[in-house]
Amino acid sequence: MTAGETVRYRRLQQQLTRTNNGSTNRAKIRAHMNKIMGRVTDRRTGFCAVTAAHLTAKNALVVLEDLKTRRMTASASGTLDEPGSRVAQKQNLNRAILDKGWHRLEHAPTRVARYTGTRVVTLHPAYTSQRCAACGFVTETNRESQAVFRRKAADCGHTAHADVNAAINNRHAAGHAASACRDLGNSRSVKQEPESRATGRTPA
Repeated sequence: MTAGETVRYRRLQQQLTRTNNGSTNRAKIRAHMNKIMGRVTDRRTGFCAVTAAHLTAKNALVVLEDLKTRRMTASASGTLDEPGSRVAQKQNLNRAILDKGWHRLEHAPTRVARYTGTRVVTLHPAYTSQRCAACGFVTETNRESQAVFRRKAADCGHTAHADVNAAINNRHAAGHAASACRDLGNSRSVKQEPESRATGRTPA
């Protein structure tokens, strides 16, 4: 949802609370709110479809981290006896995760892969951001910041973007190369032909 849509939607929510159930004004406001959310949903669907098509067209294998979105977006408010901490920050994070539509993006490559022959696998994300992709050593100190991974040992010294380092670890865990294609330029590659389900051989 864009900043302008967020402002308009919140204003409509405030107006909705001041209307009576079953009134014409309430129906009009709901229609405006549904229109805004419809545009947001269409954009999310289009982004997921384009991204899934791009990934499956260029790769014989797509590796995804098995992120538990429902748990990640759980409330941080705690209970009356044990109130939660950093509730406002957690609410903002939850809103950002849900707004990006991670769950829908996770399922999009799986649907497209049925037609392209691409293999889509999910891996447990534990320690992928703390494990060095070069030497395999795992420690919290490897993750210097949210974006920077740096192995400080003198015999390694591997440095990379933290997400790139995690992606390489996922590739290794899957037991395959991240891309099974030969580069033909900046924008096009030939994907490895999938094996036939009936014979287990590469189709001619």
